[in-house]
Amino acid sequence: MIEVYAKSSPKETLLEHTEKCLSVFRNIREMYSEVPEICSCEDFFEHLFYAIFLHDFGKAATGFQQMLNEEIKWNYRHEILSSSFVTFLDFDSPFKEGIALGIITHHNDLSLLQEKFPFSKFHETAYERYSKNLSELEPNFAYITKMMEQLPELSEKYLGYQVQRHKIPKSFEELEAYNAYQSAVKPYLKWDDDEDEQAILHGEYGFFLKGFMTACDHLASSGKDEIFSAIHDMKAVFKFSSYRSSQEAAAVTKGSTFLTAPTGSGKTEAALLWASSNQNERLGKRVFYVLPYTASINAMYKRLAGLKGFGDEKVGIRHGKASYFLYKYFSEREYSPEEAKAFAKDAGNLSKKIYKPYKIITPFQIIKEFFGLKGFEQRIAEMTGGLFILDEIHAYDVHNTALILEICKILKKEFCAKFFIMSATLPKFLKMYFQDVLEIKNEITLPPEELHSFTRHKLLLLEGNIRDGLAQIRSEIKTGKKVLVVCNQVKTAQEIFRGLKDCSENSALLHSRFIVRDRQEIEKYVNDKYDLLVATQIVEVSLDIDYDILFSEPAPIDALIQRFGRVNRKRPPINEIKAVCVFQSPSENDFWIYKPERVEKTLSILQKVHGENLSESIVQQLVDEVYADGYKGKDLEEFESIRSNFIKLWKETVPFIDDRRKEEDFYALFDGIEVVPEKYMSDYELCINKKDYFRTTEFFVTINRRQYANLYKAGQVYQEKIGDDNVLFIKTAYDHEYGLLIDKYDDNMI
Repeated sequence: MIEVYAKSSPKETLLEHTEKCLSVFRNIREMYSEVPEICSCEDFFEHLFYAIFLHDFGKAATGFQQMLNEEIKWNYRHEILSSSFVTFLDFDSPFKEGIALGIITHHNDLSLLQEKFPFSKFHETAYERYSKNLSELEPNFAYITKMMEQLPELSEKYLGYQVQRHKIPKSFEELEAYNAYQSAVKPYLKWDDDEDEQAILHGEYGFFLKGFMTACDHLASSGKDEIFSAIHDMKAVFKFSSYRSSQEAAAVTKGSTFLTAPTGSGKTEAALLWASSNQNERLGKRVFYVLPYTASINAMYKRLAGLKGFGDEKVGIRHGKASYFLYKYFSEREYSPEEAKAFAKDAGNLSKKIYKPYKIITPFQIIKEFFGLKGFEQRIAEMTGGLFILDEIHAYDVHNTALILEICKILKKEFCAKFFIMSATLPKFLKMYFQDVLEIKNEITLPPEELHSFTRHKLLLLEGNIRDGLAQIRSEIKTGKKVLVVCNQVKTAQEIFRGLKDCSENSALLHSRFIVRDRQEIEKYVNDKYDLLVATQIVEVSLDIDYDILFSEPAPIDALIQRFGRVNRKRPPINEIKAVCVFQSPSENDFWIYKPERVEKTLSILQKVHGENLSESIVQQLVDEVYADGYKGKDLEEFESIRSNFIKLWKETVPFIDDRRKEEDFYALFDGIEVVPEKYMSDYELCINKKDYFRTTEFFVTINRRQYANLYKAGQVYQEKIGDDNVLFIKTAYDHEYGLLIDKYDDNMI
């Protein structure tokens, strides 16, 4: 009997690859034990077992085998041929069709397959093409029959019992009697969700079958035959001699929970203790740590990956620049450039799969899946029963807050997820939205005496704008204090840094308009190197920095409280109080960043505590006063409109079909457009020529759409084709200390 292969590099037989897929399947079955109940199909894992077992049978076609040996180019899809083997399964409709759909779509969705491989008995060419390729299975049919004879043994090993809903084929002619591609695909595309019997394939059952089918195949193809479980004893990881009351409470709290606690009070540890407490018996629930900024995500990854028990193996990271971050991360660990590239590629790929139990991500990585873009079923399946840690959700605008709220609602209602929502400054009105939608009954707060012990700031409201205070800031720098200055706009931060940098040998500017390479270099040392840091609001969330005094432009109170948290964060043994200073006049055009009425109300309310120690016990009261009206006017209209429209969008999202129409809608959520400063064109081109694709990322900088439109109109943005990439280049000046100088033409003076 001729050996049949599934892969050529490394060479792997069809049976070997199938067993690797089934090994992953066994892990998924154990870790996601609640799935049959969620999708109302008691035998779900048996269906999935059969789908995985049959998914690559089409590779037995002689054309595919010759293609593996590079003898010919085979222009057909093995999945279509594989799906025909459901004819040997004894399942009622619609589950028989569901298994076929899982097989058919494990590489491409239905719309793409229909474009490239239409099938109809009335379309003679397509019909003949299908029949011709199906006949290529006949020479290797004995191998397939032999594999099917092993089903009892394999099902006992991987499913836990022997399956009986199949028959062993006696001849190739039996296969020709049924065409699953036509019998499953056409009805699915026409089905109406109001038809109860058929609608199950459009719901959770379909998401799970396609998602887990793909997960098993992708992991096995990546050389992995298992998935990691979560940490059993989180306290053994931290090894604290004592825990705060909030951490102790989180460690025993079951179900979705709010945590309100000051910056620097150990919220991260509390969140992970909560996640550990809410694990299932097999420690299979995936934990998603959601943060608003890439800088805070990168910092959190380094923090967790460095803890014994976590490590790179159990922590994944997902954001737009994750691959480059991982490349730099491994490069700094004394790996060679080639090793760093290999590790980064592997870690990045595995972060997208159901492999690592802890994922640190932006909310956009979650939102993306609910727009139905390529591979969404696998990621949604992974989120089933997930434990979501949402940090500082106040940081999002109205539009994205509405999306996050509705997605959390879907994850809870349809996929049994739980949530740990934590913040130092969550406005009451926002809390009530999430409390109502997610039915959260648990809340953890610090007792008054412990909360009072976090009092560490004296609030000073200063006259004028931040430019008027340069002399005062300079005098504080000269006393040897570590000074943090936070501005609302990049342009203002650049101007202020230019006026202060000569006061300190160890100074830095940090904002969003640096190329990736320079920004990560600054962030790398932001915790301990700089005596003067001038920054924008990107320092507000989850950066573990500790300064002696703050000078800030006016902003809404929740943003200010986050800025305050970067001062006196680690508090020495004596309860020293340090100043946080807020200028009362905004810079020109700050209204693009914050609503003036919200800033004015903040300053009015802060007058009550000007010159006083800012007790943590009244912080929440101040936040609630500022946001007493919640969303109103256009904000409220937008909030409700987004929620309503997203519900409609989700109803149109069904498994097995990627919705390319929604891709533009999703990317419209991002205000940023990536460009490369013109001075780095030759560097970018050199990386492309050397196929050093990781390093191409380091030259990108992000500008907003309004800036892009103005620069394009002025002829300062243009597109060039470099290799296979169409790259936007920008003619404005760039400096590694100041970043993109958007109002200065690149005349090579900087």
